[in-house]
Amino acid sequence: MSGYDGVMGKTHLLLAFSGCCTAMLMAQTAPRVVSVTPPHLSASVDAKTSKELIVVFDQAMSQTGWSLCGGGPQFPKIAGKPAWRDERTLVVTVELEPDHDYSLGLNCPAAKNFRSAAGVPLVPVPWSFTTLPLELPDQKAQKARNQAATKRLWQELAEHYSHRDLRVRDWAKLEKAATPVLLASKTDQAWAAAAATALQPTEDLHLSLKIGERTWGTGSRAIDPLFSAQRLADYVKASKVAEQVLAGRTDDDIGYLLIASWRSDLDLPAIEQALTGMLDCKAMVIDVRPNAGGDEGMAQKVAAWFVEGTKVYARNRYRERAGKNGFGKVFDRTVTGNDENRRFGGPIAVLTSRYVMSSNESFVMMLEQARDCTSVGQPTFGSSGNPRPAELGNGVTIFIPRWQDLRLDGTCFEGQGLAPDVPVEVKDGDFERGDPILAKALEVLRGKIRG
Repeated sequence: MSGYDGVMGKTHLLLAFSGCCTAMLMAQTAPRVVSVTPPHLSASVDAKTSKELIVVFDQAMSQTGWSLCGGGPQFPKIAGKPAWRDERTLVVTVELEPDHDYSLGLNCPAAKNFRSAAGVPLVPVPWSFTTLPLELPDQKAQKARNQAATKRLWQELAEHYSHRDLRVRDWAKLEKAATPVLLASKTDQAWAAAAATALQPTEDLHLSLKIGERTWGTGSRAIDPLFSAQRLADYVKASKVAEQVLAGRTDDDIGYLLIASWRSDLDLPAIEQALTGMLDCKAMVIDVRPNAGGDEGMAQKVAAWFVEGTKVYARNRYRERAGKNGFGKVFDRTVTGNDENRRFGGPIAVLTSRYVMSSNESFVMMLEQARDCTSVGQPTFGSSGNPRPAELGNGVTIFIPRWQDLRLDGTCFEGQGLAPDVPVEVKDGDFERGDPILAKALEVLRGKIRG
C-alpha cells in the first residue's frame, strides 16, 4: 500500500454516504493546514531529535481517520498508529534517517480521510523536508558561504526579478526577516530551502532554487483544469494521435484538437497529419485546458495552422536594472501562418481554464490573431517569466523570471490571466454530468456555421 490511509470506527460509513451529502458539505468551509512539523521545505531537520510529524488544522477535524499519502524510500517510516492529540492536531511517531529527502501528502485523489468535523475533505497538501547529514561541514566556512550567497541572492532579485513589485510590497522587511535564518543555515542545502521559504510570498511558479538534483519552488497551485476525458465522448469522437494529443470531430463535422502540453518533444508531424485530416471541417475546437505551458516555439508551429500572414500576438520587456523603471524596451513577439494549403480558415474556438499558464497563455494569444477565433471558458492563470539561472556561489542556482509578458496594449497580465471572450461559469459537480465549456464552444461555433 502506498502511504498510510487510516480509518477508525465508523469512517467507512461516512465515506459510503458522502455522495448524498455533497450539496450540504459544500456549504461548509474546507479545513486548512495551519502548520506542519517539521516545516514544509525545511532542510535542517535533525533525524536524531525529530521523532514526530505534527499537523495542526484551523478547525475541529473528524477523529475517525487520516490519509498520509505517498510511498517508496521518500515516505517516512511510521512507528505505531497516528493519534489525535486534540480535535485539531494529529501526531505521527516516525523514525527518520539522516541526510534523507522525505515527501508525503495530506490527502490525495485516492484517499481523503482528513476531513473536518462537518465532513468536508481537506484539499490535498504536499509536505516535504530533508534531514541533516550526520557530519556537518565546517561551520565557520559554511557561515562565510552563507554570507556571500545571501548578499548575491538579494542583489540578483533586485536587479533582475521582473515581478518584484507584484506581490511583495516591502522587500526590505522580507530581507531583514530572512537574512538571519539564511546566515544560520548549517548546509548549502539548508540555505537553499530557507531561501525558498523566505521567497514564498512571491507566489511565483517560475521562481525557484536548485542544488544538485533537488529543486525548491517558491509558489504552488492546486488548480482543476476543468477537463474530463470521460465526458469528451458525449460531444465528439476523438482518439489519441500522439502523447498529450487527441483529435477527432463531431457528427456535424466540427473538428476537435486537444493538446495537453507544449513540451519540446511533442510529436509535431502527428499533430500536423491530424490537422490535415480536419481541413474540411466546418469549424474547429482547440482544447488546451489541461496544458500548463512548455516550449513556446512548438506552440507557434501549431498556431501557424490558424493564422494568416505574420501577426504580433504578444509583447514583453526585460528587467535590466534595479528599480521600478529598470525595464528595457518592449519587444514584439510574432507568429507566421502557413500557406493556404496548410491553414484552417474556418471559425475556431479555443477552450481555456485557470490551469492554462505560461507558454500556453502565449498560444491562446496566438490564436486570437486568427481570422475568426473565440476563446471560451474561464480566465487563464496569469503566470510567465522566462526564468534564467544565476549562480549564487554556494552550489545553489536561482532561476529568476526576467521578463514581463504583455498584452498587445502593453499591460502585464501576470497574476491576472487572460479573460475569455465567452466566460462559462462552472459549478461543483458539473463535470459529473457533462462538459459545460465544450458544450458552450460547440454552441458558439454552430451558431456561426448556421449564420
